[in-house]
Amino acid sequence: MLTLSHYRFKQFLKHKAFETNKVVIDVNEAYTSKTVSWTGEIIHNLGGAKFIKSPTDGRVMPRDLNGARGIFLRALVDTPSLCECIC
Repeated sequence: MLTLSHYRFKQFLKHKAFETNKVVIDVNEAYTSKTVSWTGEIIHNLGGAKFIKSPTDGRVMPRDLNGARGIFLRALVDTPSLCECIC
């Protein structure tokens, strides 16, 4: 799996999802690691920080978890039918 390009991995994932009657949703991941997922603020000077901290309320979250949460929330907004599946 480590030798696959991003495109080929995505195609492989979609094929396996199709085989098991699952749905793969493409989501634009721009700014997901720089956006505070609970306030929507964009932090431009993160650098290599492992955690993201909101300037307004001071809450801290691991950067990877924040990015994954942001992608999930964006998928919910972009795909209203997804809300029906998980609720």
